[in-house]
Amino acid sequence: MRLLMSAIALLLWAPGVLRAQTACPTPWRLEEVLRIGSAESTDLVTSVRDLAIGPDSALYVAQAQVPAVNVFSLDGRFLRQIGRAGRGPGDIEWSAFGLGWIGDTLWVADLNRIQLFTANERVPEEVIQFYLSVPAEGSHLTPGRMLADGTVVGARRLSDMRVWSSQGDDPGLALRRISRSGEVLDTMAIMDWPDNAVENERNPGGWPRVHPLKEAPLPGLQEYVTALKPDGSAVVQIARVQEEATPATFDLMKISIGGDTLLHRKIEYEPLEVTRAMERRLADEYAGWAVGDYTSRRMQLLETTLERQRSAYRRVFWVPENHPPVRKVVAGTDGSIWLLRELRDDRVDVWEIYGSDGRLEGRLEIGEGRASTKPWYPRLALLLASRNEVWGATRGDFEEPYLHRYLVDRTCAP
Repeated sequence: MRLLMSAIALLLWAPGVLRAQTACPTPWRLEEVLRIGSAESTDLVTSVRDLAIGPDSALYVAQAQVPAVNVFSLDGRFLRQIGRAGRGPGDIEWSAFGLGWIGDTLWVADLNRIQLFTANERVPEEVIQFYLSVPAEGSHLTPGRMLADGTVVGARRLSDMRVWSSQGDDPGLALRRISRSGEVLDTMAIMDWPDNAVENERNPGGWPRVHPLKEAPLPGLQEYVTALKPDGSAVVQIARVQEEATPATFDLMKISIGGDTLLHRKIEYEPLEVTRAMERRLADEYAGWAVGDYTSRRMQLLETTLERQRSAYRRVFWVPENHPPVRKVVAGTDGSIWLLRELRDDRVDVWEIYGSDGRLEGRLEIGEGRASTKPWYPRLALLLASRNEVWGATRGDFEEPYLHRYLVDRTCAP
């Protein structure tokens, strides 16, 4: 499968969004300059969870179900692996969920800890490990991502999905800054959390599932419409959606890890109604995903039994009146802010790119490709983004993963 670059363009006008601003009328273009992976590749074998460019200009890649970090040159050559399967120092348990660089230190987060590597890639300088229970939020926290000041943000592991999936707007979920020893230092931001539970009718005592329109898609911080800057210095989020206001708005915010508000801007938008066609399509996809139609791990049951289960999932499925205005946030490496907008009936992903001052600069449309077996997920998983280049991940026809690098042509013709 090849991403069709003719379907990708940055269109520089968006009605109802910061109407006073101006931008170049000429679309920016994305040019694919590198692709890593193939059906025969042994270097990139599963989906990419995280990616970082090191001070040595090498590409450090974390993959699902791979107990190592693969290192590539910027021209795509495989260089080496860091880590091995295990639970000891230097090992990686299951797979790396996140990685990055703070100065000359590589940090790697696996199932329940963060390891810091400086002089020796085999032996970590430090291992950060803690377990914090947050029963009011139906979760517990383990080390998730390193922050620029050497503290960490917790990775939220669910312990009671009924509590977690019905938080609502009040009190929301806290994004906490935690010391390396596991002490909660402060709350960086409060994340509004919509009611996103779909009940499990087939097993009423079981956990509800997350609604496709209100899910936090990988990769990233794995929190709803919230992102951490790659250097760990600030958080970008959609703080509040005022759908009933005239005009409707959502708040775009950037908050330093010390709690200072660096940006707070109301963005106007036109609420997009969830059509009947979209409702039926999502219900079918949700039911199909629940019984394994889109994966190789499909339940080994008679088709009549599977269809009864699909029908049960369709009966409990619901949709909001309007789409959430933003599905995902990505913090650019250059201060830009990338927002994935509503899920459209034509399934074209619309990314809006804002500057550090919250002003709209461009619009990216992606109509081909897929980043997950979940059909409602973004077509391209944005891993690193800036005004000059974009790194992203997709899957091929046989689920083989690909890692792409694009250059951005921002030429503005008069």
